[in-house]
Amino acid sequence: MKRPLLLNALLLSLCAANIVAMPARAAGPAYSWNNVKIGGSGYVPGIIAHPGQQGLFYARTDVGGAYRYNASTKTWTPLNDWISSAQFNMSGIDSIAVDPRDPNKLYLVGGIYYSGGNATLMISNNQGNTFTLVPLGFTAGGNERGRQVGERLMVDPNQGSVLFYGTGNYAGSASSNGLWKSSNGGANWSRVSGFPALSSDGTGAGISFVAFHKGSGSAGQATPVLFAGINTKTAEQTGSKLYKSTDGGNNWSPVWGGPGGLQPQRGQIGPDGNLYITFAAWTSSTDGNGKVWEHYGPDGLTKGQVWKYDIANNQWAYITPWSSNNTNGEYSWGFSGLSVDPSHPGRLMVNTIDRYDSQGETAYVSNDGGAHWTDLVANATFDSSAAPWNTVYGPIHNLGNWSASVLDPFNTSHAFVTSGGGIMESNNLTAANPAWAYGENGIEETVLNALISPPPNQYGATPLISGGGDVCGFVHNSVTTAPSQPFSNPTCNNVTGMDYAKTNSTFVVRVGNDAYGAVKHYGAISWNGGYSWSAFNSNGTAVDGGGYVAVNADGSSILWAPKDAPPAYSNNNAYSWNSLSGVLPNNVRIVADGYNANLFYAYDRNVGTFYASSDKGATWAATNAGLIAWGDQLAAPAGQGGDVWLVTYTGLYHTTTSGWGAWVKAPGVTQAGALGFGKAAAGASYPAMYMEGTANGVWGIHRSTDGGNTWVRINDDQHQWYGTNHVITGDPKTFGTVYIGTNGRGILYGTSAN
Repeated sequence: MKRPLLLNALLLSLCAANIVAMPARAAGPAYSWNNVKIGGSGYVPGIIAHPGQQGLFYARTDVGGAYRYNASTKTWTPLNDWISSAQFNMSGIDSIAVDPRDPNKLYLVGGIYYSGGNATLMISNNQGNTFTLVPLGFTAGGNERGRQVGERLMVDPNQGSVLFYGTGNYAGSASSNGLWKSSNGGANWSRVSGFPALSSDGTGAGISFVAFHKGSGSAGQATPVLFAGINTKTAEQTGSKLYKSTDGGNNWSPVWGGPGGLQPQRGQIGPDGNLYITFAAWTSSTDGNGKVWEHYGPDGLTKGQVWKYDIANNQWAYITPWSSNNTNGEYSWGFSGLSVDPSHPGRLMVNTIDRYDSQGETAYVSNDGGAHWTDLVANATFDSSAAPWNTVYGPIHNLGNWSASVLDPFNTSHAFVTSGGGIMESNNLTAANPAWAYGENGIEETVLNALISPPPNQYGATPLISGGGDVCGFVHNSVTTAPSQPFSNPTCNNVTGMDYAKTNSTFVVRVGNDAYGAVKHYGAISWNGGYSWSAFNSNGTAVDGGGYVAVNADGSSILWAPKDAPPAYSNNNAYSWNSLSGVLPNNVRIVADGYNANLFYAYDRNVGTFYASSDKGATWAATNAGLIAWGDQLAAPAGQGGDVWLVTYTGLYHTTTSGWGAWVKAPGVTQAGALGFGKAAAGASYPAMYMEGTANGVWGIHRSTDGGNTWVRINDDQHQWYGTNHVITGDPKTFGTVYIGTNGRGILYGTSAN
């Protein structure tokens, strides 16, 4: 029932490269954690095979850590779920390397953004089961432009204690950009003073690859000859795109020749003594403010070529695969992906990048050093059954954008190809009609922005409905089977907000961004629990969409707070909108009361003011102007009138009087990022609460079964997922079940009998 509003609001006053050990596992209730199955849905810029152990592959993602392939189960195992929220910068894997002479050794360079601070080297002696962390003296950009190049990190194939790493060209890291070397297995690093190649002007990917010429040395001694590709504007203009060292990496000089006006993407040396390199040219564009942007990948690459450099004879050879779409000797796409088979001389595979013609991205394989090529897509078949939602715009007929590849050194019929959406695999590569299928089982990289777990209705007991980045969203009828299709009608790329009517869960509303439709639709309504959608009749006050949305308890009113415009409400299923300009600030956090259909709430995080509406969003009053500012979320449990929680960086604050009166801080909680509700524990009257934050002095995922008075951590130090994306909800159907939306590890769900 509606609670009375009080007259007066009460105000609340509210590195040096030292080896670092990973934190110990914390005790907690028995929880089992698994991914809600979607399948890929994120960029996998690099993939490698260990040349000495059959079936051992590693893949790196730009925002979701690294994975190891399990050949016996044909699944991928995540290796970095232990990364905490404080270590978030490590979640973007910039480069990955193995010691060719030791199948247990694995090295990862973690650094998601150049601006996120210095990178970290992760060293494993057991194929990624555990790691030792080494803070590095330079930055890395696992999710920056140019991340399609590689590999920047390499281990000397003759002496495994020697490693080299080539940085990006970020202007803000000029003092540390360049080529770095370790002579003691990665424990300590120093910048190579004799490597003068980087301009540090922010152009290009920087050092795009490092390659050791194994044949120039002998086992147990440092390899004397190695190469580095340079992907900068200066290198393009001067022709100094490739550098060579003959003294183990101490001194370097340019290797002249090869293509002009192109930037090296990837380079590898084969057992035939040739250095193979993929090339592409940048493009540029001008934004609405007149700023010119250089596109050096993974988008905007063109004029691709493939070359090989005969190291012994200092000779270049043009070996680009031929296509009928070659116009005046140039392609409208680039070449980037490259895999040189270490076991079969002259065998290599290359991938196109940014190919948007009728065929789309393809790969070519050669068995004679590039003299002849076979198109691996032209006559191929594609099996999308492992992630059928990918066919919403038509059958799969190519390998996906921004591809990289790896040939199996033990099986010439087997290869993986990565893309902006995951991984494909072929087990009959040498056949006249190669068969490709999704080979990404276990890789979940969706970035989640919204999760709801509605109670059962006449359309079923759907466990979960999700909204994410790049993929729009899904109804998950099963957490173990990939959805058959994403949201459609209208088109959508990002869902930023989603809600349902608490007394009528068939009524669901979503808002977001639309990068695909000729006519932009930024929101939609479902009357059948998310199975089908109808676009808002208009975009209301929104300019570019996005923001937050709330639906009142019976579904008769919708409140929308776009990111870039004044909030608006609709009492007629979004056929028309009423602007709240001058009434509520832009970009407020909003929530509907969980019981009373007349009540909405809003919070201005810039100044800490709380607002309430008792007439379905038409009029508003500031109930409390003294709350803490910069909170992240408002949350209201279903079935509880006047009950609202404010999620902030200093803790959780609670009102049971619609914000009119005192707010009470939850004991023991000193920081909170997200809050959700699920089925109450046996004998409890208040919903179970699930929080991402710090309680009892420990960050984690916490649960309360007594209305927030006490909290227990339900994850552990091996399941932290780089923090979350501040998205969490409990399941109203099953006590103990919780869903977590991450920033690159998909959706995690936890279950427990406790």
